[in-house]
Amino acid sequence: MRIAEFKKLEEKINNQNFNQGYKTINRVMFILSIFGHIASIFLAYFLVSKILGTAMTNTVAVTISSLIMLVGLELLKRDMFDKFSIQQLKSGFSKEVLPLIVASLMLVSTSFYLTITGAQEFASKEKLLEQNKVEVISTFNDSLTNVYTIKMTEVDTEIKDDKSKIEVKDKEQTELEAIQPPTWSARSRIGDLKKEKEVLRTDITKLESDKVNLKKELDDKIKAHEEAISTDTEEKKQDNTSNSFMFVIISTIIEFLIIIGVYFNEYYKFRSYREFRNKIEKDPNYQKWFLYDKILSTIYTEDAKMNQKLPANKNIIDMCKVNDLTVLPKDVTDFLKVMSGIGIIKVSGSAKYINKQRDFAFELLKKHFNIE
Repeated sequence: MRIAEFKKLEEKINNQNFNQGYKTINRVMFILSIFGHIASIFLAYFLVSKILGTAMTNTVAVTISSLIMLVGLELLKRDMFDKFSIQQLKSGFSKEVLPLIVASLMLVSTSFYLTITGAQEFASKEKLLEQNKVEVISTFNDSLTNVYTIKMTEVDTEIKDDKSKIEVKDKEQTELEAIQPPTWSARSRIGDLKKEKEVLRTDITKLESDKVNLKKELDDKIKAHEEAISTDTEEKKQDNTSNSFMFVIISTIIEFLIIIGVYFNEYYKFRSYREFRNKIEKDPNYQKWFLYDKILSTIYTEDAKMNQKLPANKNIIDMCKVNDLTVLPKDVTDFLKVMSGIGIIKVSGSAKYINKQRDFAFELLKKHFNIE
């Protein structure tokens, strides 16, 4: 390891304060919390829009109303939890924090419920799967029934034709039997007619059996297809249940991201302020800059102009008292010496004048005391 690398590591380990060390983490947490709000609104929308849709028929109105309600809820939740975080960091879990805790819990719980339920609504495809199952089965049944209906119609037609033939032969047989005395040819024809009718009856019996078999075959194929589709649908429902559970976990993580992001942002600001305040109180250089900065703010007002004459030392002390800043005559004398030394004021005899623009004057003062 080279000495330059060692010094760099030493500075990072020993000299880096909380504000510098956790700045990136704070930014990331802030961005994640904003993303959490957007994701929470997106997921909760599926539940809220469904509820409003039962009372409102206009889709645009439902969408706008849902978004206004959810955005308002998220903003209120963030602001309330932000205030709770500040008060909790300042005074712990005191009585003053209790109302903020209750309000924050109510808002967070409401948002949490809407997000989780909305996530389940968004992820759940159970109704769609069931509807798709019914449609697929119905389409298949109609198609297959049409095919078998044609086949059974053809069988019915053949049965009807055979029955018509039997009726014709019955009529012919009756007419021949009416001839008395019957001739040899009539008797022979009657015998043939009886045989032909028997064959036709046998054919009809076979055709009726074929029709029964066709119906059974149709029912079996429909049942087998329904069972296959039902099994496939149930497997998809199980997968969908797993997906819904994952969305619940994701929505839970989203809510925690928001809460942690808001709280950490306030903790980051609070601790950064406290560390800097401690540094000012313990470091004489910071204390002197802090005092001089306040004195300069008192005498160099927003409406002051370049080359404007400064008041006498006693008047400066009185002006500081009015602004709740207690200074000694020696503090004012030392202050004016520093101001003159770095060129913020110029001295002409006993009079002193402003010599720099206001913003530049404060920057010069910070630079003089090496304030970052």
